[in-house]
Amino acid sequence: MNKFLPAIARVFLAQIFLVSILISLNGIMNTPDGYIAYQNGLMSHGLPGIFAPISVIVQLLGGLTLFIGFKTRLTALVLTIYTLINALSYLYTFTIVPSPVNLIPLQQALQYLAITGGLIVLMQNPVTTFALDNASQTKKRK
Repeated sequence: MNKFLPAIARVFLAQIFLVSILISLNGIMNTPDGYIAYQNGLMSHGLPGIFAPISVIVQLLGGLTLFIGFKTRLTALVLTIYTLINALSYLYTFTIVPSPVNLIPLQQALQYLAITGGLIVLMQNPVTTFALDNASQTKKRK
């Protein structure tokens, strides 16, 4: 059972990014001003507009490569940087939003920091069961 736990953790971390971006892409594609709304949502957290396409690419490719276990250490590093930027953006929102409402951005910042922690642990041990990284390691040993 212990050999499956890192793979389960990797898949759970990947699904956060994959489900999130699929929901966002659905909104972007099915709303006339979907992309502009997505961009404005990011800008409301202090992120520049150019972060919108970067966010889509990082979440989609990062989620997929993490899910299949390909280049796990590099993917975890990129997603760690991404989640730290998001956590900081929500902390920024926490400081500018009026007092009764400001607990939601704080909660989201803490959630991003928790995800960052999981990604850091994954960077330390990137080779997990059922990962493409294992296939390349097996070929090198033969």
